[in-house]
Amino acid sequence: MLLFNHDAVLTAWAGARLGIADFHPCTTIGVTRGGEILAAAIYNNYRPPNIEVTFVTASPRWASKGAIRAMLRYPFVQLACKRLTAITAAQNTPARTFLLRLGFCEEGLHLDALPTGTAVSYGLLAANAAHWIA
Repeated sequence: MLLFNHDAVLTAWAGARLGIADFHPCTTIGVTRGGEILAAAIYNNYRPPNIEVTFVTASPRWASKGAIRAMLRYPFVQLACKRLTAITAAQNTPARTFLLRLGFCEEGLHLDALPTGTAVSYGLLAANAAHWIA
């Protein structure tokens, strides 16, 4: 099940997992199963034509095509963004692999940008997400 407009619940859940106190202002989409949150996409730093996304997951089993489609339709269809930016820790191999599978391209390395060290930025252009949002 997808959750929309549960920003406080989803940001608290994601923040507890990532050690981030505040994502606001933001919009969220979450995935639940059996009342348990499995994943959240948190969209913030909206500066058309770009918005940033943070994906937070508790299980790899959340990523159905429908959930991914909803999470990518929001920025590209509803907001008409031309690109989506994601930043993750360099050592977070599962997240980096997931972003590449969605079609994101690695764009930059940012030394000491996170409390855990180096960050890597990724970008996804609307044209490269077309197969997800069609």
